[in-house]
Amino acid sequence: MDFLNKDILNSISDVPEKVIEIPEWNAKIKVRGITKQMQVKLARIATADDKDAFDYQKALLKASVVEPELDDEMIEAMYEKSALVIDKIFVEIADMNGVTEEVQAEIAEEFQN
Repeated sequence: MDFLNKDILNSISDVPEKVIEIPEWNAKIKVRGITKQMQVKLARIATADDKDAFDYQKALLKASVVEPELDDEMIEAMYEKSALVIDKIFVEIADMNGVTEEVQAEIAEEFQN
């Protein structure tokens, strides 16, 4: 085993990907786990005074959904559809990133206050 270096870091592919089928929409998407850099960016959005839970959710979708690549217009169109379906996508993304149901409940409670 070698000491960690830039070449090793650049060769590592440790962020999982998963295809999520959305039978309600007769479609599928590919999602990717978030990196530490994206986690930091999302945390800044979550704690910013001029942002809210929806800004966080939209940023999470943009970061996590890799196929198709989502833009603001597509996310707005998705948000016009069933909340239940979109929430299922968020649960899949959370599971992929190791966020337990307990943590998800705490986050939801914090955003509702």
